[in-house]
Amino acid sequence: MLGLQQASAAPASPSPGSPADRATEFTAVDSGEHYNGNTLMVVAYAAIWALLMGWIYMLWRKQAVLGERLEGLEKSIDRAAAAAEKKASSKAKA
Repeated sequence: MLGLQQASAAPASPSPGSPADRATEFTAVDSGEHYNGNTLMVVAYAAIWALLMGWIYMLWRKQAVLGERLEGLEKSIDRAAAAAEKKASSKAKA
């Protein structure tokens, strides 16, 4: 019975990590760095647009290189077809 009396005699103060001890409102921390929200938004949009434009430029360059390669392949096919046609016509004459 003595143990129960000691437990009930202890004050019911919350422990340091209990939910009752936590702050219920926001308190800003002064870290020395202070940026305006509008400035951060503009910088973020500028970064996104810059990345998008860089990506589009890279796609445009790759498309140009592929176009040049396709033209080269088409010319090569045309030359091979002309050579085959010439060979077939010389064979038919003989």
